[in-house]
Amino acid sequence: MDEMQNQQSRPINPRRRKRTKMDIFKESYLPVILAGLTLVFVLICIIGAIVQGAQRKKLAEEAEIQASIDAQQEQERITAEASNILSTATAYAANYDFDKAIETIESFSGKLEEFPQLSATLQQYRDTKANMVVWDDPGNVLNLSFQLLIADPIRAFADENYGRSYNRNFVTTEEFRFILEQLYRNGYVLVSLDDIVELTETEEGTAYAPKALYLPVGKKPLILTQTHVNYNIFMTDGDGDKLPDKNGAGFASKLIVDASGNLQNEYIDRDGNTLTGEYDLVPILNSFIKSNPDFSYRGAKAIIAVTGYDGLFGYRTNSEAKQWLGDDAYLQQIEGAKRIAQALREDGYDIACYTFENVGYGDMSLTQMQYDLQKWNDEVVPILGTVDIMAFAQISDIGDQSPYSGEKFDELMRSGFRYYLGFCQDGALWADTQPNYFRQARILVTGSNLQYNPQWFEGILDPVQVLSNTRGDIPQ
Repeated sequence: MDEMQNQQSRPINPRRRKRTKMDIFKESYLPVILAGLTLVFVLICIIGAIVQGAQRKKLAEEAEIQASIDAQQEQERITAEASNILSTATAYAANYDFDKAIETIESFSGKLEEFPQLSATLQQYRDTKANMVVWDDPGNVLNLSFQLLIADPIRAFADENYGRSYNRNFVTTEEFRFILEQLYRNGYVLVSLDDIVELTETEEGTAYAPKALYLPVGKKPLILTQTHVNYNIFMTDGDGDKLPDKNGAGFASKLIVDASGNLQNEYIDRDGNTLTGEYDLVPILNSFIKSNPDFSYRGAKAIIAVTGYDGLFGYRTNSEAKQWLGDDAYLQQIEGAKRIAQALREDGYDIACYTFENVGYGDMSLTQMQYDLQKWNDEVVPILGTVDIMAFAQISDIGDQSPYSGEKFDELMRSGFRYYLGFCQDGALWADTQPNYFRQARILVTGSNLQYNPQWFEGILDPVQVLSNTRGDIPQ
């Protein structure tokens, strides 16, 4: 009943609530806005996906291009490395250091099978090393000995005082070049004394012993010696003023170091022009080795033997020269000789004593020999330093006995000499290795020996092809 009364008390048409702006917004605009936002979001997602796809594609393309560039650069690097390694290994092999040549190629960071030349070279060096011939008897090592080379045979052979001697005892620059070519073709390779003999440790101390030298099949060791490399005044001065001139006997006047640091000769030609070039053994030999690097075993060159009585290498360092040069000029001569000695050693040459006065020790008394050695120690050693090679002069030796003994030998040992270069009287090679010294014979390459003892050079060189027509009759 109460319920009925309540219903009867409500208005039949209640008044409707007025719509607010928020209601209108919610009913009319919000759905549209939401729909628009949804559409924008969808578009953003679509555009983002497209952009990301494009970026991924661009990055992939860039990565592919970079990978291609990297691969090309790596190939160029590997190719350059292969070229450098081949060049370095070839240089080692040319000097007969096959261990380093092989080691160099094996250090290649690429794949050897992709570089046939490199892999073939490696195998070649391995095969060469495996078949090397051992030379362990110094008595089988050839030593050819020359004096100064004649640069102008016309002047030399016509010299009034010494022309016959020059013809008999010297060879020309042209002949020497022929000799080098023949030695090279016949398989000879320059080595040093240290390559064929060494100091070893024994129970009694150190002792000299033959050293095993390994060379490829067909190669033979060779030592070159040049004696009296002093360019004496009497050979270069023709007018008596003690200076080289056009009236000299056609020899180089000195060794020099040129602006490029190379050893060359200074030479006065018959017209009086002062020239620089290859007018004696050292620069000629250097040039030949540069063209034929396998002519030298690990940088070996030659033994340069000097006297001291008329200076060194064309520089007037003897004490008498100070009187006519003056103090300043004399000191300049000494510095010049020191510079040449250093350059020679740095270039692979060994320096030897040829006695101070160019005298035969075998024919001298002990007192006379001591005087000569004292002059050497006083005037030459301060410039060259200690020298341990003695090349005997005047076809003279201190004795034929083996081993050496006696007071002369004791004096030479006290002066620091441990290597002694004698002579092959009949062209036969020999050497003598003793605990305290090493001794070897030289074949003297002279006009006379080439003409009258050709059998000495059999298998070494052909004297007929070597001797110049400018000589005429060669004195015996």
